[in-house]
Amino acid sequence: MEILIKGPGEVTICFIDSSGKTLLQEKLRSAGTPSIAARRPVSLLLHTHRGHVDVAPVLVDRGEKQQVTFDGDEPEAFTRRRCRDIGCNDAVAEDAARGRAQLLRVDPARPPGQIPERP
Repeated sequence: MEILIKGPGEVTICFIDSSGKTLLQEKLRSAGTPSIAARRPVSLLLHTHRGHVDVAPVLVDRGEKQQVTFDGDEPEAFTRRRCRDIGCNDAVAEDAARGRAQLLRVDPARPPGQIPERP
């Protein structure tokens, strides 16, 4: 899937499983003139220690003047369809289409912007 962001600012996207649980969250920032556009390819299949998990993207937040599409579709329509494809119930699909997803907590042990060390 491809996320297209038009206009400067920040978007927050959560990737939820079929029960509505957020497994991954991304903040994407773009800067420049109002005509700036950024593309971000993403996979809708996460690899976990328990196996592969199908996910649906949820646009939680965006800049006031930003336009965002998921594979050329409005995020609401794409998310609703993808949620149904991966087995979400109607309530989860509707909440996700409305941009409602649980944000992941910030790790209090790591200051913002600090990259964890590799062993």
